Amino acid sequence: MKKSLLLLSTSLLLLTACGENRSERSEELDTETIQYPMPVGGEIKYDKHGSETWFAYGAMLEVGDFKANGVTQAHQFEDGYYLHTVTLNVDPAEDGYFYEGWLVKGSSVISTGHLSNYFGDSRHSLRFDSSEDYTGHTEVIVTLEPDDGNPAPALHVAEGELRITER
Repeated sequence: MKKSLLLLSTSLLLLTACGENRSERSEELDTETIQYPMPVGGEIKYDKHGSETWFAYGAMLEVGDFKANGVTQAHQFEDGYYLHTVTLNVDPAEDGYFYEGWLVKGSSVISTGHLSNYFGDSRHSLRFDSSEDYTGHTEVIVTLEPDDGNPAPALHVAEGELRITER
């Protein structure tokens, strides 16, 4: 017990001894702003893209033995801008693997990119935007991919359907 207290006290002294001499650089960190369309007065307008012309959302559900749940949504705007998001709760991928999102319409399969996991826990997210119209792609899939460079979809872990909603 005395050793633990002595180590803790020594560590604190070393940390506080740094004082104002931590860095001689005078720099500020940049911030990133990510915008999402939000309803104002019952209408959705988004930055430079104008009014929302199409909206769909749906639940994300687990497939097979995987435990996963979440939500997906998509927007189309006046200028043709398409925005799709996925928020998924699923165990973090093991080293050498990652989660990838997909939009599907029949045999057309579009990769929407890797899901991000900023906190190292089950919370994963994806943001995909495009100037192409993907409003016909209403099936959403998340796969677990080995980091092997193969672009084809691998193990199917979660799925959802974008349901078109009038606002």
